Amino acid sequence: MARARRSFVHADFGVNFRNLVRLNYMYTPNKLRTSIRIRFIWVWLAVITGCLYPARASAYPWMIRHDYTGCVTCHADPSGAGLLTQYGRAQSDVLLRMHYFSGQAEEPSSTAGTAWGLVTPPEWLLAGGSLRELYMYSKPDGQKALTAAVLMQADLRAQIRVGGFRASGTIGVVQSSASRASVAGGVVSREHWIGYGFDDDAGLIRAGRINLPFGLRMIEHTMFVRSATRTDINDTQQHGLAFAYSTDLVRMEVLGILGNYQISPDAYRERGYSGYVEIAPAERVAVGLSSLVTHAKRDLYLQVPNTRQAHGTFLRASPWRPLVLMAEADLVVSSPTGVDSLVGYASLLQADVEPIQGLHLIGSVESYKKRANEGQSWATWLGSGWFFAPHADVRFDFIRQSDVVGNGRLNSTSLLGQLHVFL
Repeated sequence: MARARRSFVHADFGVNFRNLVRLNYMYTPNKLRTSIRIRFIWVWLAVITGCLYPARASAYPWMIRHDYTGCVTCHADPSGAGLLTQYGRAQSDVLLRMHYFSGQAEEPSSTAGTAWGLVTPPEWLLAGGSLRELYMYSKPDGQKALTAAVLMQADLRAQIRVGGFRASGTIGVVQSSASRASVAGGVVSREHWIGYGFDDDAGLIRAGRINLPFGLRMIEHTMFVRSATRTDINDTQQHGLAFAYSTDLVRMEVLGILGNYQISPDAYRERGYSGYVEIAPAERVAVGLSSLVTHAKRDLYLQVPNTRQAHGTFLRASPWRPLVLMAEADLVVSSPTGVDSLVGYASLLQADVEPIQGLHLIGSVESYKKRANEGQSWATWLGSGWFFAPHADVRFDFIRQSDVVGNGRLNSTSLLGQLHVFL
């Protein structure tokens, strides 16, 4: 049990800060709540240093501006993120990075390959890696600021492809061993699975530890829509059996969840399903539905049996090629034993503007409500991303956030800077 408890205390800021405090506070006797309010800010300062440790890269739903509604042609994961195919590498060099005085490239450069073209894997092997470093300044209103440099990700990835056979896995290190992706100490494996691809890889059946198919596949894993539904691509992957299929018109994936076997004891493991279906009714427009139901004998946060549900819709649209609008709205239901169900929602609206290739200006507005008689939490993000060189990008974010804590609020301002390099 100790390992599982450490996992939820450190592994994901969105879940800990926004969910853990609320849920535990709800079931705390009134005479303790005053002291909880006083101590809470210090708990928050301790937690935030681990908030973004193992983030994932290469999940860009705004690629729809380039007429890519699906993910399977560029990613080993049919729902996107992570390891790139050879075609995906070529397109990332042509379409993502800034080419300065040469304008948009017609063909990928020699640096598009693995490790900037210095390594040429055999045809049956996809290989890569990702390193992401975070520099953070965060200040709760009325309190001292916290600054930190955090290693978010240091992963190697590979996939063996022989005929229809697929075997994929990642291995990496994090600063803290308290991750739901931990396999030993600070060593993590976020994904590892075997499968079989068919119909020119339009279809894939696989079994192992897999990203949960739900909503927008995005790198901002602390967004409410990802943390409230526990469907980020940080460390909430689950073991199970998945089926995915993708065409120009429709893409879908469903995962039968058997639990996360990298935490223990078994009572903490959730079982159920997660899935989505997305339709592209017009050029550069895609709309989808998501659904998730799981049950655990002991919820990580409530410490009682709990059935969780999340059902929602999401949208990606590029009405003008430099602009991509993305939205998601999810109904979130938690039914812990012994109390009434908590029925709330999480929502997100994000705009990504690319005035020149390689430079992104990003604005987001999000909200979250845990239950009907609780106030609404919200956050606004203003950011920029610059793909300044082959296999390298930087990102800066300003975040103003207001979270409901019991009968009060905690307001904070954060500045984040990230450097990302991938092999």
